[in-house]
Amino acid sequence: MKHLFKNIKFYDLANSLAKAIENRINNYDKSKFDNNTIENLTEQLVEEFKIELPEIKEEAIYQNKPSDTKIRHSRRESYGRNTSVDGTKYTLIIPFTGDSTMFGIFPSSFTSVLPYGIIESDELKVVYEVPVGQDATRIKVDFDNNLGTIKKYLEFLAQDITDFNLKLEPSIKARLERRKDKLDNDDEIANTFGFPIK
Repeated sequence: MKHLFKNIKFYDLANSLAKAIENRINNYDKSKFDNNTIENLTEQLVEEFKIELPEIKEEAIYQNKPSDTKIRHSRRESYGRNTSVDGTKYTLIIPFTGDSTMFGIFPSSFTSVLPYGIIESDELKVVYEVPVGQDATRIKVDFDNNLGTIKKYLEFLAQDITDFNLKLEPSIKARLERRKDKLDNDDEIANTFGFPIK
């Protein structure tokens, strides 16, 4: 089972998006501003680059039918060879809406425990494999704890996302204004040369 919220720090994601926005605006030419207002361009870019928090559908959690499985584990006394035992696989599934990649973002606030699961499309799967004869009653307790940790990390991310999105509009608008000013200034200087611009 893979840990969630550990692929990339939110700080790095925010910097990456800021660079993408800057590159996009720096590629705008004069015609972009002639055909659009700064307000319209700002609105378009905010809509494209704002971050949305995924929302888990706790009331829709379900499980697959338990299935037989072979559980592999290595034993030192077997000189590193893998052995397997019979067991049962229990798969509990948490549906969600929104951007699945956000489950890989490490927030600015965090705890010492990372939640775990497998992201597939718009579902988060939590799989337990229990050898035959072992107690499986702790699965529900473990699942509830893991779900609670997932929700806590989404709360941490929500704060980061809110801060980022609040700064997005004024930041984009300021970048657009600087770009337009530069293009206007470039044209003014070029016009002083006295040659037609083609």
